[in-house]
Amino acid sequence: MDEQTLIILLIQLTALTGIVGSLLLYLLCKVRTKSHTYDAEFPSLNVGTGRSVLLTSCDTGFGLQLALHLSALGFRVFAGFRPTGEDDGECGDSDAVKILRAKLKAREAAMGVEGVAKVTFGSTITLPLDVTREDSLHEAVNVVRRHLPAGEDGLWAVINTAGVCYKGRLDQQDSCHWDAMLKVNVIGTLRTARAFLALLRNKQGRLINIGAGADTGAVGGLVAYSATRQAVAGAAASLRAELGPLGVRVITLNTDSTSDRLFLRLRVMNQDAEATSLERYLKCSVHVVPDSALEVVEEAILSPTPKPCYTLPLSLPHNYVTNYLTAITDRFANLQCKKKPQETVP
Repeated sequence: MDEQTLIILLIQLTALTGIVGSLLLYLLCKVRTKSHTYDAEFPSLNVGTGRSVLLTSCDTGFGLQLALHLSALGFRVFAGFRPTGEDDGECGDSDAVKILRAKLKAREAAMGVEGVAKVTFGSTITLPLDVTREDSLHEAVNVVRRHLPAGEDGLWAVINTAGVCYKGRLDQQDSCHWDAMLKVNVIGTLRTARAFLALLRNKQGRLINIGAGADTGAVGGLVAYSATRQAVAGAAASLRAELGPLGVRVITLNTDSTSDRLFLRLRVMNQDAEATSLERYLKCSVHVVPDSALEVVEEAILSPTPKPCYTLPLSLPHNYVTNYLTAITDRFANLQCKKKPQETVP
């Protein structure tokens, strides 16, 4: 064997060793054990059993992802959707509502398959809810009370997932967009806190809001949006001092990047003409935030002594191993898409 061939083999062996090591590291990270502070009290599944949580909006990917995740943990989830129709008393048939129902139905069907582990999922109750309207909030309170178990009159947590984000340069953006963001993101948060205060106080629950990202203000086109998120963070600090003596914990979920994508509304793309409507809704991805962000929300909801503020990680860690694995995954996915373009998921 000549010297040049030996060098090539050594390089290939080194590359192969690096790939194997990266994959092993990735697998170790995937199977790592959670170390939340509530693990001692809730050691495994069904940590949310008997606990009622309200999500003010599930019209977005983040709201839907959180609703499905919390119900899988055993929570009783009240999923708010913007009311539609003449009487505004129903959630309507929006794509988000249909996606939630389709995925819940598929989950129930999977539980009947032999060999699938039996897990007690929490219930999910949909209700019309518009945080900008007092009448809608009061009606939502009544709906929640009607669906609570006998003898129970309280919520474990209210999570303000309602929000809007309009991008645009300050000198080019319409003032109506500023008004809409202020009305939903700030005034809607305060109205929600006031409407559900009694239910939270009864359970000594927690009010969870989404604050400002670390670099939200440094991104162009988000001046007004950043102002509303900073206002939410400031209001939460004052609410914390005001509601603390009542036993209600106020928690802010700040983000490690711009959080505008949390409030993008879901749309189902009709790319597969042969697929049924149910199949299309099942294929729609609601994976907006990484699993690490969901773990942070779990900590905020279940920790006996929650922090006043958490960082909601929306971006992947910046390290060479992650970037290398991501590049390999993307490369493989692109090759598969080229071979089978008809299998593209909307």
